[in-house]
Amino acid sequence: KKSGCLVTDPPLSALGHRQASETAAYLQKIVKENTPNNEDNEEGGSGGIHKILVSPYLRVIQTATPTAHAFGIPLSIENGLSEAHATPDTSEQQVLPTPHQRFAYFPMLDPNYNSLLNVKPTPGFYCPKTGFACEAFAGRYCQRMETFARCLERTHYGQTIVMFSHAASVALVAAFVRCSMTDLKFAPCGVYHLERVNDGPWKIVQSGHDNTSYVEENSPTTYPWGFSGKHFEENDGKYFGSSEGIDLDYFVGAPDNCNL
Repeated sequence: KKSGCLVTDPPLSALGHRQASETAAYLQKIVKENTPNNEDNEEGGSGGIHKILVSPYLRVIQTATPTAHAFGIPLSIENGLSEAHATPDTSEQQVLPTPHQRFAYFPMLDPNYNSLLNVKPTPGFYCPKTGFACEAFAGRYCQRMETFARCLERTHYGQTIVMFSHAASVALVAAFVRCSMTDLKFAPCGVYHLERVNDGPWKIVQSGHDNTSYVEENSPTTYPWGFSGKHFEENDGKYFGSSEGIDLDYFVGAPDNCNL
């Protein structure tokens, strides 16, 4: 904040940059193990990966950049992966730089990519850190993850997609697997590996709750994060969800829809 940065869009720390590089090397290992001969795929992806989607926030773009270089694939800013309490652009506010503005500093970005999903602010809700109009958390965020998961399935059917987002995106994991969020955690630079065969159910091949097998150092101030019941309670007006029956089990048996 003292340097003029938006408080909700800080850069990575030096440790975060090291972790990002270690994670890129780890992802290369995973892809190599799961791609026959590690050949480029017929649809134009590199080394088995078709696309890398990233949240529009600076620290996520920085985290994903080593992976983009490792695979030679541009980063696509996907608003559907935005942070909790997202403050989307409206006619009254522009909070984050646009993809074209980011491109000046991150040439690995594809400035012409069009997001599958654009976040909308929830009337009456404002980011507790910036005061900008925001999406209500956690209820509307979870609804977004449900919509986004189904759209990803349709748009990228049969493809391998790498996504970089935030700890709250354990909700996206739950949306794919259709499980409770109760026991899902996301470590810093945690890697969730999900897959399915044809139209079968999604399965968690690897959990992102732990990063110690490929990250040498973790900050004592960071930890694996997950949802709890408080994130849906509306007692103090900070969170949202309980009034609409949205809770930790929201994705269990969720309907298949894609309301863009």
